[in-house]
Amino acid sequence: FFVVHRQSLPTMSVAAQKLQETNKKGFATRIGLGITAAGIVSVPLSLGVTVIDRSVTQFANGSAPSLKSAMINGTKTVLTKPHVAFNGLDNRAVFAVYGATYLTKNCTDISCREYGVDPKWPIFFSTMVVNSGLGIMKDKFLAKMFGSGSTNFPMKSYAAFLTRDAWLIGVSFVGAPLVGPIIERNTGLSTVASDIIGQVTVPACAQLIATPIHLTGLDFYNRPDVAFSTRIMDAIKASRGPILVRMFRQGYVFGVGSLSVKYFTKYLLGE
Repeated sequence: FFVVHRQSLPTMSVAAQKLQETNKKGFATRIGLGITAAGIVSVPLSLGVTVIDRSVTQFANGSAPSLKSAMINGTKTVLTKPHVAFNGLDNRAVFAVYGATYLTKNCTDISCREYGVDPKWPIFFSTMVVNSGLGIMKDKFLAKMFGSGSTNFPMKSYAAFLTRDAWLIGVSFVGAPLVGPIIERNTGLSTVASDIIGQVTVPACAQLIATPIHLTGLDFYNRPDVAFSTRIMDAIKASRGPILVRMFRQGYVFGVGSLSVKYFTKYLLGE
């Protein structure tokens, strides 16, 4: 009877065992590991973003013969002199923005799971505040450095940048994770493969809307007296040039970056 009784006891699933082991680490430890993962991943992430941004700028102002050559030279600098590349002012600004964004995302996600709260909207609002605050400060600085407008930064530009960030954060951190299961159900691909496809392509496609909004925000600063209808049409036309590069950048920042932070955090937490 005793043997039969032991065999009838329910066995704990592998997922439940991993969750139990993760919880044993303690809340503070898991927060620390989440911060560590975000910080480590943000180093190569910021270097890649800086290469893209700097290459676009160099090609636009004529200091590089082509976008391809600018990106090759930038990549060589990262590989041969990583300390020089990382300590550049533009790279440190990018690292601050995305490092803080992913740190906030990880801490919010871990906290929500600790207290049994659905993390989607807490992640959206918390990362929105951090990413928008730091990102708009960076955009304002660059606009004043390279722009031709007045010394006063208009509220309309702030509104445009805030709209852009809300759209990108919402699509990348809330919308993209919902697409993976849909891909898995309709294609038969694995969970990881579906997750990768959804997380990379959805943020990239979001730039089709975000780029005109971004350019409109800059135009409010550079040309404050232009009619609104003209401004919108000009922003849409101007988007045709940089749109592919910005889509690639977005797929890298919130696609590859988000996946890297997610799976590295899971690895550190033992999930």
